[in-house]
Amino acid sequence: MLAFLKAALYYKAMQFFNRITKSLNPQEISQILTQEFPRAMDLGILFISTANPQEAIHVIESLQRKIQFRHLIGCSCAGIVGQNEEIEGRPSSSLLAGQLPGVTITPFKMNQTQLESLQMKEDWYQFFEIYPNEHPTFIALPDPFMFDMNGFLQGLNEAYPQCAVVGGIASGASRPGGNTLIYNQERLTEGVVGVVLQGNLRLETVVSQGCKPIGETFIVTKAEENVIYTLAGRPFVKVLEEVLDKASPADRMLAQEAVFVGIAIDEYKHQLKRGDFLVRGVMGIDPESGAGAIVDYIKTGQTVQFHVRDAKSAREDLDELLLGQRSKTASQKPQGALVFCCNGRGQNLFHEENHDIKVIQQHLGPIPAAGFFCAGEIGPVGGSNFLHGFTNSIALFYDSTSSK
Repeated sequence: MLAFLKAALYYKAMQFFNRITKSLNPQEISQILTQEFPRAMDLGILFISTANPQEAIHVIESLQRKIQFRHLIGCSCAGIVGQNEEIEGRPSSSLLAGQLPGVTITPFKMNQTQLESLQMKEDWYQFFEIYPNEHPTFIALPDPFMFDMNGFLQGLNEAYPQCAVVGGIASGASRPGGNTLIYNQERLTEGVVGVVLQGNLRLETVVSQGCKPIGETFIVTKAEENVIYTLAGRPFVKVLEEVLDKASPADRMLAQEAVFVGIAIDEYKHQLKRGDFLVRGVMGIDPESGAGAIVDYIKTGQTVQFHVRDAKSAREDLDELLLGQRSKTASQKPQGALVFCCNGRGQNLFHEENHDIKVIQQHLGPIPAAGFFCAGEIGPVGGSNFLHGFTNSIALFYDSTSSK
């Protein structure tokens, strides 16, 4: 009988619940959330838009008195995303919570000292007590100060190849110690918090970098660290000028604002398209050498293509990627979503409210969703995990037993 009950529990479908509030009054938040939420949840992910750490603490404590979470993580931020609404620059909160039968949830927290101690793959396995053959997926919410997020992602990429990491950098404060990271009953002000998920759940990601390619692809023929000296044997700046000369007037106007370099994740792929590039900004050009510096390391032999970005290309990129996701999983609908949106998007970019969440729901919804406007977004491109900017990194939760 006990074995039967366990099996019945395992095959029970996962359920996600979500709510947003447009204030930070703890009593009001508790009343709103408990109207629809069950008393006990396996996982809660909470985002709080406030510059006042004490306000965030009051909200968290009030919420935990009303709902019993096995695991709760979250962070403070500059704005939140709900199921149908985005609220920027105003006090608000967004919560996605789930009942996840058959899912193993391992919470984690890490500071810079702990990160620096993880020198070998075995150190990572010991820290998480999880191995790559267990196919984990990671949700990470770091603070932007005093923590090397690129080093963290590099370590995860090496220790857990092909395992997705998704999340966003807390954006509620402009100084060290000003953000609040939520780790169950603890409130942290530095490092990273998150959860590792395994079992009866499939997490898929959509990482929309919001750019469009211009011109053709080129092979990097000389580079050092983050500086590209030559493309196809010619100075970086000369190749860029030729690409812009052949570009449309609209694309040349966009390039005056910002130019990006897309680094092909797989340079051996025959036909490169959206989603095949890691997009990085051009920091500057040396007029004497004609070299260009970008916001990442680059190696000789890699394939690159210039990109530009505006609201139209960002919308097209998100549309195309979500259409592909819907086609790939046509017989199955996501049970929930986390939305990690750059704080440079939203009304700043699109000049309209609720842009990204409306597009997501049009393609995949209606689904429970929560998220926030980040100071940097985390998500995989080409099987490796990176830190992005001006990106919408979306985590979609699918019940791996629903197709049985």
